[in-house]
Amino acid sequence: MMKNNTTPVKRHSQLYRVLHWLIVIQVLVLLLSGFGVSEYVPAALLSRGTARSLHIVLGMAWTGTITFFLYYFVVSGEYKWFGLSRIGQAFDFFMHEIKSFAEGKKVKSPVGYDPAKKKYIEKIVPTEVLAWWGWFALWTVMVLTGLALVFPAGFTLVNSFCGAVLPGAGSPAASTRLAHISVSLIIVVYMMIHAYASYTFGMVSSMLSGVNEEPIAQSRD
Repeated sequence: MMKNNTTPVKRHSQLYRVLHWLIVIQVLVLLLSGFGVSEYVPAALLSRGTARSLHIVLGMAWTGTITFFLYYFVVSGEYKWFGLSRIGQAFDFFMHEIKSFAEGKKVKSPVGYDPAKKKYIEKIVPTEVLAWWGWFALWTVMVLTGLALVFPAGFTLVNSFCGAVLPGAGSPAASTRLAHISVSLIIVVYMMIHAYASYTFGMVSSMLSGVNEEPIAQSRD
């Protein structure tokens, strides 16, 4: 049923939503357990031994989850909205968002769905392209530094690289720990921005129900 020039659309599959929220929960528990292990953040809620064991086990599970998520992201065709070729457009839209925010104006979402052809003309706000590649970079650093801390003999290259980038930590292993906790704090900020943006553009409900009221648009082809 269409109303106010919008139509309900199945935006996300059940598996996509389950994986999304599983990743969110895993990351939150990883942050809590990670703080219990860290020498840099005095926010321990668990004993150091318990936090370390939980962090390692859950870290491995999280690595498996995001690997499967990336696989599903590709085979489902979702990746096409986030290609590298769209980064320029995404950056321009991001600048537009900043300008509009400074001027106190509301940014109009470019998302549109063609009911006749049953397909999206645009499925995402372009800034999400930048957000996606940002997530990918953060996840990659967290996985590599995490594995290097648990299996230092097998990831000497990662430890050496961190030691070269952060020489003041005292040792390559200490540099890797510092990089790991620093990126985890960036992820906290990133999650807050992501949550705010999702709320602002009305995307939260679709990640719960899978359905969203999308503006009606017409295909150009």
